[in-house]
Amino acid sequence: MAMLSQKERDKRSAEKKDLTFHAYSIIPESVHTSILLLKSTEPEILCQTLRAITKFSSQDIQNRYVLFNMNAIHYILPHIEHRELHVRRFALKALAQLCQLPRGREQVLEDPQNVKKIAHMLVKIEDVFVLEFASLVLSELTREPLGCKQLLSANILSSLFSRMKNSLDPDVQKNCLQTLSNLLDDPVCASEVVKSKQFSWPSILALIHSKYLAIQKAAFRTVDQLICRYNDEAVQKTFRSSGGVLDLCDSLESYEFHDAHAVVLKILLNFVGTEENASHVYQSGCILRLLAYLEIALPTMKPYCLAVLTKISFSSSGRDALYETEIDLVFCQQLLESDVDLLADAAMGVANMTMLLPSAVRMSDTNIIEALCAIVSDNAAAWFYIRINALQALAALCLKIPKAAYNLVEPKTFAALRNINKKFKDTPIEAQRLAMECYINLQTYHVSMKAMLNVDFIQEVVNILQRIDISMKKMACNVLTGLMVEPVAKDWFTLCKGEEVVSTNLHIKHVGLNTALCTLITACVTDEGADEYLRLGTVHFMVENRLARYVVSTWEPALEAIFRHQPSAKLAYTGRLDINDYTQEGFYVQKRLSSPFPTIQQLMDKPPPHEDPVFISLFQPPVSEPGVDAGIDFEQHQSRGISSSIMTSSSMRRRPPLPDDINLREYVLQQRLWFGDPVKSVRYIEIEDAHYEVRYRDKCHEVSMSLKERAQLLAEFVAEQMRGTTQEKDCTMPSVALHLSNIMNDLDSCVIGLGWVRYGGALERALLYKVLADRVGLPCALHRRSCAHAWCEVAVPEGSENAMKEGNYPAGLLRANYVVDLMVKPGRLLPLGGEDARRVCGCDPAQPRYTSRAAKGCFCKTDTLKSLK
Repeated sequence: MAMLSQKERDKRSAEKKDLTFHAYSIIPESVHTSILLLKSTEPEILCQTLRAITKFSSQDIQNRYVLFNMNAIHYILPHIEHRELHVRRFALKALAQLCQLPRGREQVLEDPQNVKKIAHMLVKIEDVFVLEFASLVLSELTREPLGCKQLLSANILSSLFSRMKNSLDPDVQKNCLQTLSNLLDDPVCASEVVKSKQFSWPSILALIHSKYLAIQKAAFRTVDQLICRYNDEAVQKTFRSSGGVLDLCDSLESYEFHDAHAVVLKILLNFVGTEENASHVYQSGCILRLLAYLEIALPTMKPYCLAVLTKISFSSSGRDALYETEIDLVFCQQLLESDVDLLADAAMGVANMTMLLPSAVRMSDTNIIEALCAIVSDNAAAWFYIRINALQALAALCLKIPKAAYNLVEPKTFAALRNINKKFKDTPIEAQRLAMECYINLQTYHVSMKAMLNVDFIQEVVNILQRIDISMKKMACNVLTGLMVEPVAKDWFTLCKGEEVVSTNLHIKHVGLNTALCTLITACVTDEGADEYLRLGTVHFMVENRLARYVVSTWEPALEAIFRHQPSAKLAYTGRLDINDYTQEGFYVQKRLSSPFPTIQQLMDKPPPHEDPVFISLFQPPVSEPGVDAGIDFEQHQSRGISSSIMTSSSMRRRPPLPDDINLREYVLQQRLWFGDPVKSVRYIEIEDAHYEVRYRDKCHEVSMSLKERAQLLAEFVAEQMRGTTQEKDCTMPSVALHLSNIMNDLDSCVIGLGWVRYGGALERALLYKVLADRVGLPCALHRRSCAHAWCEVAVPEGSENAMKEGNYPAGLLRANYVVDLMVKPGRLLPLGGEDARRVCGCDPAQPRYTSRAAKGCFCKTDTLKSLK
């Protein structure tokens, strides 16, 4: 065979060459290598790589963080729209897995186009796997508010509702439902969702009957989100018209959905929170179905069902519905049983149903009070919210129903209530407040009020007033104020040192507390209490506290109440006693005031030397002295219209141990001989209406002349008694000072009886005139300008044609209109405002008064109690 040439051999070799690429397997050794393979343009490599990435990502959450840190999302996003279906599927699945990371969602949402691309897949693509993973990505992205906003801008709500309703794939339904739920979590997006024309309740309610548990839960959550939009009337109205409540009740009655009963009951609990919804539940018959379910429900489900019935009782229409179905008795029955899980809601139901009077009456006919008190006293029961709710029920019942209040103050039940505050260290503050609320409500009825009228209970409330909590202090003040309608309670309050506690709390700067404390002072102050407030410095503090007078509305009324029982302090702090201010037994005045104004006991305990005298009016004889008219003060109280409760044995207890002031008592007896009994004075005679027109002028003239005559005679009498005992009738200031010094030396005390003074200047005469005028029924006001100067003004009604035509004015409108001259020409009545009157007063009435608020010898800028600053 012939040898081939070189050319022929090269030609044959060229014909045997294979120019095609033969595929081979690539096995990446790291995650980073796999991510780099995503840059490939070959579908097979991309598909295999994405499949490996999804498998790696699904194994553990840490694997997803590894992928994210290698910027896998950046390489995956371009492939979600790949032309190859398999690549698109795995890309969406991998993206959905990485979007479960918060930072992963943030990276995807940086570009709004990403959400639009994925959202439009729900509209255009019908592949089941693409729809599943695309909807899964959207459900993850809408967990962020930015994702919700971007999804709404994509305008695919109609497709979202359509896929949720009509998709055959349960995963797509669940993901779309979850996306809708995420949108409802955002307040702005939720409004857009419910306004959409595609929104409908039937499509959502149909999913609660799905055989897939995940879809059921998502549907129930979405329904709950929607019905909690109480202010959206359209949502509430469409849900009521859709029969959704009946669907929920059907789920309760089906054993197939027993795992979802707790969720259904929670949805109903939220639904019945409005008046319209509570009424709808009753009209649809669901209340009776809930009641039937309560009887057959598992023990773990009964608390949820009873909570729904209790929530219905919070609305007026709901209470009416529960009353018609006798659910109120069911609440009472549950309180008598031993199921602890039902006690809290049952007690709250009783408290709410008490707002409906017929229901409160029906419940009070049972032994509900004993049951509630047993719960309160049960130390094994939890305070929150079993015993707390029981206390609320007690407070509501004893306010509305007398029978309940009477049962609560029985010894056994009332002890359970009182133990809450007696053992306050072991009880929460909320329970203590509710117990105080019960005390306040019990004061509505006489029988229950009587049960609290004892010194032990008042001491208990006074102790509560000393606690730290401001609310408890205010409630204690309210309880004590209510008890003070009985006079004996005021004495017990003083016995329990209540004034000291009130004085201490008054220094706390709290408007509400100060208001309650001043209200209590006004209600409970007595003669002894006023002395105690003066001793404690409370009066001085209240006068000096300028800001409180404008902030606390009851500040001035409380101060005025103290001054009514302590006119000595009123004169000292205001420089004036009006015609309605009655000088009581033991009324005293300092010759030279000190600040703060002291009590009479403090003045009597003052050691020698005695420089400045203190004048005191003592009309009552010593107790051991028989045969003297001791009823002068009492009768004069009656003549002035003063309540007999003021004139008690406290007047005798306030009397200091001083020598009998027989002179002052003789002055009063002398005046009664001249003027007669003030009670039978002509100015107290009633005028019949039939003779009013005829007799009015004569009667007014008679009264006016009688008062003028008394005022003049009394002025002359006072001047005569104060002119001294010598023939010279020397009442100059040195003589008066020497006379007073002698008396103080004889008595070895700076406190001297007013009747002992026979040399008197303007101050001494004005004091004697005022105290005698109060005993003879003469309307008299006392004014003081300086340490030695004072004067009196009397009120004499003027009869005139105009006054007769204007009508019959009450005596309370009577005003002082004459100044009494006690020094120059005793007995003169000088018209107020005249030149002679100004000379008697010694200065312009607008000038400052001499009060104990200023230092000795100084003046302060006050005129009346209203002008105290």
